[in-house]
Amino acid sequence: MKQKLPGATGALVCGILSVVLCFFYGLPGLVLGIVGLTLSKKAIAADTANPGMYDGLGSAKAGKILSLIGTILSGLYFLLILIGFLFAASLLKSLMIL
Repeated sequence: MKQKLPGATGALVCGILSVVLCFFYGLPGLVLGIVGLTLSKKAIAADTANPGMYDGLGSAKAGKILSLIGTILSGLYFLLILIGFLFAASLLKSLMIL
């Protein structure tokens, strides 16, 4: 009987949550995406080191893909918010000078 691949389910959960939470100012999705990528990397490395011993490689790969998508979306959304704040600050500063 094969064992569950350690970290595969955690990587999948973090990947799903990183995509879902990426539009909450980008930070929760970014953190969860990085955690998911780390967990999936460890899980895939454990399966590569002991082929045929573990079950759940698909969950680890899906977690890696979702974490990557969530990290990219979160990073872009965070940059968009940062640019918006900088634009608003410069607009307010220029209005104060006038």
